[in-house]
Amino acid sequence: MKRYVIATGTVTYAIKGRDILRKNGFAVKIERITGDKTLGCGYVLIISEKVSEAEKILKNNGVKILKITEEQ
Repeated sequence: MKRYVIATGTVTYAIKGRDILRKNGFAVKIERITGDKTLGCGYVLIISEKVSEAEKILKNNGVKILKITEEQ
């Protein structure tokens, strides 16, 4: 199953993003990652579908996105 990893700059953005996406019907969780110093404090949002819609919703609500990757 595919999953999309949306890197935010801070845990605050991750929590805000999670709450916004949940209100818009997404199943989303927050994970802490380590090792990639380009991702700020290392918190990401994990979703499994409609990544372009999620990205649009997050940007329209002021959530900073550093990077989006797709994993299998």
